[in-house]
Amino acid sequence: MAVKMTDRTLEEKILLGITATATLILFPFLITSILSRDIPHIIVDFIAVFGIFAIFLGVWFTRRIKLYSGIFAVLAHVNILIGIYIKGQGLIYWLFPIIIGSFYLLPTLMAILFNFALISVACLFTYQQFDSFTLPRIIAAFIVTNIFSLIFSVFMKNQNRRLSEEDNRGKIRNSILELVASSSELSKVLSVIIEGVENEFPETICSVLLRDKTGKHLVIGAAPHLPDFFNEALEGLPIEQGVGSCGEAVYTGKRVIVADIASDAKWASWASLAKQANFAACWSEPIIDNQGQVLGTFAIYYRKITTPTTTEFKVIEQFVNLARIAIERQKADQLIWQQANYDSLTNLPNRNLLHEHLMSAIANSQRDKKQLAIAMLDLDKFKHVNDTLGHGAGDFVLVECAKRIKGCIRKNDIAARLGGDEFIVVLVGTTTAEDIDKISHKLSKALAEPYYIYDQQVSCTASIGLAIYPNDGLSMDDLLKNADQAMYCAKTNQRKSVCYYKDAMSAR
Repeated sequence: MAVKMTDRTLEEKILLGITATATLILFPFLITSILSRDIPHIIVDFIAVFGIFAIFLGVWFTRRIKLYSGIFAVLAHVNILIGIYIKGQGLIYWLFPIIIGSFYLLPTLMAILFNFALISVACLFTYQQFDSFTLPRIIAAFIVTNIFSLIFSVFMKNQNRRLSEEDNRGKIRNSILELVASSSELSKVLSVIIEGVENEFPETICSVLLRDKTGKHLVIGAAPHLPDFFNEALEGLPIEQGVGSCGEAVYTGKRVIVADIASDAKWASWASLAKQANFAACWSEPIIDNQGQVLGTFAIYYRKITTPTTTEFKVIEQFVNLARIAIERQKADQLIWQQANYDSLTNLPNRNLLHEHLMSAIANSQRDKKQLAIAMLDLDKFKHVNDTLGHGAGDFVLVECAKRIKGCIRKNDIAARLGGDEFIVVLVGTTTAEDIDKISHKLSKALAEPYYIYDQQVSCTASIGLAIYPNDGLSMDDLLKNADQAMYCAKTNQRKSVCYYKDAMSAR
């Protein structure tokens, strides 16, 4: 089935254009030969026209470019030699386009050999038909054409290869940026970046190491092709001078090139490990953000002693920049998510994240047929602290209060700040009233402990209201509303107390 021209490659379009043009140009010559009944010309023109047209059809229907390019070149060489043999020197000037075209149709070495054979045989057929002045000049013109065509062909192939590499690099870069824009997982983006470098330089194996939360060690960001034992050794690598290529690159913020791992002091502790992995050289490029902070490092390992070339420097720098963009995007996404879901003062979940946690906890309790308790906490006399000691003191109390709440609850329980001096605690999986009572009174006692601000002892107790799922409500909104009512009941009960929703209803 024929393929549309718009779906064909550039090479197909060029070969189809050449063969179609050649067929149209040579066809009138065939007609003229037939009309003049010139049998030798008819034979030559017939072979040329129908041979080239057959190549056109072959390319059109099979798309086998290399095969038909070779056939076209051979046909042109053979046909012109037959024509010269039959008709003599009159056709020898057709050698010029054939010599030039051979470097497009055939591999370079093959084109040189074919052209050399073409020139030699053509001159052998016609040398007696030229005088001693003309023949050397024709041969020289053929040789010069062959040389110039060779030089131009090599230049164009190098240019095409460079453009092809840049095009492939651009496609990889665009695919990486699309992943970054869609907030894909960082490890996935970094793996694609590594694949891009390793495809560009097949003799390399790459990894990306990132700073951990402490900023003192490196962790694996992505290293899809490093041996597992090597990755295990890299995990937690100290960021210090003289600690391999990566540790020093992050420590100094500068590129570190180790041309021979076995003889480099920085690799003394890991030389045997590198030997086991068959690594002989390593280049580590720090990944630095726009503020000058080192985010991690991009490492390139070689299996032979070597120093990176200028081209490798330029290419790796481009991919390192993409890694920087991906890491910064993830940090920005994390910051946005943190700001959207956590209270900036106490670092507790805010109302938004609380709703997600609470919906999940209610669904789990419903599925497991278990109860959960919601404790609404409000600090007593907090306004007095703000008014007398200032908002700085109030912030200190809120932060300390959050610490005390987290110190009282269990690992699976949820603590959040709703705003102001209101907090929520979700007691997950509580099975008995005694459990709930024990934890709530523990909270009350901890929050009643004095706060020391500016060498002053400040008292700031809490009123706690409790609502139990499923007895006091089945939905999140009902439970929060009922816990809030219970909390106001606790406030009216001389404060510093705990009140259950059922008790608040009974007191009405």
